[in-house]
Amino acid sequence: MVVKFVKKPIKPYGDDDRSAVPEIPQNLLERHGARVLNPVNALVAGGPYPPPRSTVYRAGSMLIPNDIIRDARNTVAFNEVLNRVDLELITPRHQNQYTERLYRLPRPVSLRAIGRTTKPTQVDCWLALQELRVAALNGRLRKDFVDRISVDHLLVGSVDIGGAPWEASGIGGAPWETSDAGYARGGTTGRIPVSLAAPPPPRSHVFDRRPVVAVLDTGVGPHPWFDLPDRTAPPTGFLNVFPELQDAIREQGEEAALTTPTRILTDFWDAPVTDNPLVGNLDRDTGHGTFIAGIIRQSAPDANVLAVRVLHSDGIVYESDVLLALWSLILRVQDAQENDPERMIDVVSLSLGYFDEAGSTSSFTGLTAEAIDRLRELGVLVVAAAGNEATSRRFYPAALAERPTTPDVAPQVISVGALNPSTTRALFSNEAPWVRAWATGAGVVSTFPIDVQGSVSASMVPVDGRSALDPDDYRAGFAVWDGTSFAAPLAAAEITAAMITCSTDDPALALKTVDREVAVKRARAALTRAGG
Repeated sequence: MVVKFVKKPIKPYGDDDRSAVPEIPQNLLERHGARVLNPVNALVAGGPYPPPRSTVYRAGSMLIPNDIIRDARNTVAFNEVLNRVDLELITPRHQNQYTERLYRLPRPVSLRAIGRTTKPTQVDCWLALQELRVAALNGRLRKDFVDRISVDHLLVGSVDIGGAPWEASGIGGAPWETSDAGYARGGTTGRIPVSLAAPPPPRSHVFDRRPVVAVLDTGVGPHPWFDLPDRTAPPTGFLNVFPELQDAIREQGEEAALTTPTRILTDFWDAPVTDNPLVGNLDRDTGHGTFIAGIIRQSAPDANVLAVRVLHSDGIVYESDVLLALWSLILRVQDAQENDPERMIDVVSLSLGYFDEAGSTSSFTGLTAEAIDRLRELGVLVVAAAGNEATSRRFYPAALAERPTTPDVAPQVISVGALNPSTTRALFSNEAPWVRAWATGAGVVSTFPIDVQGSVSASMVPVDGRSALDPDDYRAGFAVWDGTSFAAPLAAAEITAAMITCSTDDPALALKTVDREVAVKRARAALTRAGG
């Protein structure tokens, strides 16, 4: 597998394709209580707020930073405005160790109709946000507070191939959705089971500290490469989990579910396996996190993976969960640098993203950029997939790569597009000046949960004792899959492997030293050695 870094980005046909729009099936919108923002009929506050572009958001919750929503006076002021359209915000009831310590953490705040009998109303946080903005422009609310409030976007896992990220079955009008393009396969969402006659890549036994790649994805499933035979006990060794953070994500989902449709991530296991238990088809991103962990094991076997589950197995991610995870990782790194070096995180891999309604000026990109910048200040590298829509429209957080940086922090976000095995650029990969690295992301073979078997079967029913290839029986433990989702962790793994080499060659960059200054120097040295 190949990783290439772009020294001087080549400007393709336009640096921001405005034609790219999110297309989420109605059943997924309803499952997650979401709406698509249509710029043609969207309400706008005007003034300094730009006309929106298309995006997807959760209708019944909005993101408000913790330091704002914890002050009851702000909630009262916001609700005085929202009551005019028969809406009100419900202050979050619970605090945990993260919300107690993170005053700037954006929290999902539920929105509901106040139940007046005079007229019906629509629970829509975009409408609520525009009402708050108008009130801020008129001086009735603090504009600096309102400007930090955002809709709770839906992000998508960036694995599936096509203009609609969840349609990768090989049936569709886009050129990469046809058999002639080579990405369509007989399985589900473009993946198929394969057999791999290879042992797990061996790990060295002599290390002062193993570098850690945090993977924010679908969680984990059982596989012998990770000494994880089933789902009865959490993984240890190469693959690790973060139970405290998973508990906080679950609690956040349970609170949101009181007022809006919510799929709750209960723990770190990649589940459910199927999207419909009566039919048994595998969910679109089932196995995604385990597949990524296998890529890192192949390319950086001496590292460890910290698996954090934020991605639902249907390919949907809640923005609020991503932000909670990023800010919790910040606390973990701070704790490592102050008390326990074994809790250190060196690289964060993100195979998810979305198209923002306001580009680099939106609240989400600002909030995410703030979290990522804090990680970079602590010496943590962040790698993000560029997306699979074959567009140049900015896909966040990968598009944060185009922002300027300074030498006193870890390098800017490393955005990764996908290469074919031949090293040509994959037909489906996004491409623009903000894509700064390229790695193999098509025809990738990696680990898959061994307890996954879907209902799709071979079309031929031969005589007893024989069978055609079952396209979604993964009990052999491996699969082939395509997407920038897999290019990003490959780049992350190559940089991590370079970090180990730098630490070995230069005692001043030893992995056992985790203070901020050394971590920043080590991150920069590793990226340079990897070719970036």
